[in-house]
Amino acid sequence: MLLTSAASAASFVLDSFDAPTPKEFTVITTAGDFNTPGAVGEIQTSTPSVPSGVREAFLHVYNNPLHSVSVLQVGDGNLSVAQGTDAMAETLINYGAFTRPTGDPSVGGPLLNLDLSEYNALQFNFSGVEDALNLVAVFYTSAPLDPSSPLYYSQSGLNITPGIPGGPLSVNLDVSNNLAFNWDQVDGIAILINRSGPIPSTSYTLDHVSFETVTPVPEPQAWIMLLIGLTALPLFRPRSLQRLLTRRPIS
Repeated sequence: MLLTSAASAASFVLDSFDAPTPKEFTVITTAGDFNTPGAVGEIQTSTPSVPSGVREAFLHVYNNPLHSVSVLQVGDGNLSVAQGTDAMAETLINYGAFTRPTGDPSVGGPLLNLDLSEYNALQFNFSGVEDALNLVAVFYTSAPLDPSSPLYYSQSGLNITPGIPGGPLSVNLDVSNNLAFNWDQVDGIAILINRSGPIPSTSYTLDHVSFETVTPVPEPQAWIMLLIGLTALPLFRPRSLQRLLTRRPIS
């Protein structure tokens, strides 16, 4: 995760979840893989507010011993999840090539063709996070930099924990750590939100996802080491350089 300055030089909104209106929701009370009826709730929305105009949101419940109720809601300005008691679940949000607008899993969605080379972080703004979560972002390009050894995917992830359970949280996920990936043409984006442990229940509300250009701020320890280094620098100068720096000008 990036420590960042308050100001961002550039910003590109991926999703503000304004659509659909009114908000749509899906309820799940069973568990299983993506081929198990009732184990996955899907909300697919066509909206010009996201790249390529299509967003898919899935809630997959993969363990639910008590058959408790889990709910996914999308629209009116946020995406929210409430997982039932003892239910283990994951949320998947797809854009571009990762979507399946026709419903046929063999036919991918439109290529985004986004130039994200000027951004180094994917910012998540939550208005509420109850427990620790894992965030993962996967990027796809149809035009790898090296055709002889193509790299089609890049992935970044981090674990987040709210300072106050249920409180707001804003985090930046570093997405510039793979120089072999073609950030000039990103054609698909997938975001995975997963609970990090077997806790009784969890909930979160995601309001905004955007790409940012942020300036890293060194850790406090880094500042201390820098000051020590600058202070000690004269002690390690070559003698010829010290004599040159302390020589008086010829009058």
